[in-house]
Order: sequence, then C-alpha cells, then structure tokens
Amino acid sequence: MAQRYLKVSYQMFTNTASSHKLLYETEASRPAAFVTDMGLMIEAFEQRLTEVPSGEQFDFTLQPSEAFGERDESLVRPVARKIFEIDGKFDNEHIFPGAEVPLMDSEGNHFYGTIVKITDSEVTVDLNNPLAGKALQFTGTVHENREATLQEIEQTAKILSGECGGCGGCGGCGDSEDCGGCSGCKQ
Repeated sequence: MAQRYLKVSYQMFTNTASSHKLLYETEASRPAAFVTDMGLMIEAFEQRLTEVPSGEQFDFTLQPSEAFGERDESLVRPVARKIFEIDGKFDNEHIFPGAEVPLMDSEGNHFYGTIVKITDSEVTVDLNNPLAGKALQFTGTVHENREATLQEIEQTAKILSGECGGCGGCGGCGDSEDCGGCSGCKQ
C-alpha cells in the first residue's frame, strides 16, 4: 500500500477497568499531519486511521501489544547514585521519584527513564516507556486521508535525517531557500 498523508485531530486516553484518563489532545485548530510508514506514529494507530475516510470520526482502542508493548520488569534497574552528581553534588532539582530524565548508554544512544526510588547509594530507574502495559483509546476526526506526494515523503525524510532542522531550523519553514517547506508550520 502506498504511503498516506493523514491530517487528524484526536484525543488519546488510557483505559483501565477503574479509569479513563486523557493523556493527549491535539488543538482543534492544529490537527496532527503526518506521512504514514515513516516511524512517526504508532504503527497500529496509522493502520487504523488509513481505513477511515476523510471527514469521518473514529473511536478505537489499541492493546498494549499494538502500542508501547507490555511492561518488562527487567528494565527497572538500580544504578549508582554518582551518575546523577554534578560537581560532586547529587542533582536533587532534576532527579526525584517520578521524574522523566534523558539518559545515554555507553554507545551514545539517547533514551528516557523514569526515576522510581532514590537511596543513599543507588537510584532505581524504570526504562519502560511510561505507556508500556496500557491500552490506549483514540477518538477524533480524520480531516484528510490521501496518498502522500513525493514532496511530502521527501520532506519528512529530510526532517527525520536531520537534514532539515524542522520547524525551528529555518526560521519558520519556507523562509529560506534551503527549506522545502515543512508541512507542520503552514497548517
């Protein structure tokens, strides 16, 4: 199937037996616009939306295996407290239970972790995605659903590769000769 250009306004909720919590909502005046099959959105989310015609509403739930996966308790790990020191002092301002912090492994890969517990010698970090193990409900409207143009695919690839700075890299897309015009700024 050809890549699709989708423009959608939506709400994302977590659904459990005991709660229905709003996690994210697009602004009504600024729907999300993206090209499918480029790793920008959850694959199952994209697949479901490609089946919804322009102008139609949707309401579906993705199970954890379709979204951010199941929780993996082996990804909850203690690390030395010293890792979070700046100039010999523990960073109490940014490192506290519940804080999401940027981390980097020995190979230079960047990722986020959530601080679970702090002791005198260790900090326990949860490397699971915060939405792992949760079913996600999506409701909203598909404003546009069509085959993506070659220009839209190329522009998205430039942004993903870092070749185009995206909306902040050219002073407001379309303002420089080097920018192909991000679709995100002009909508």
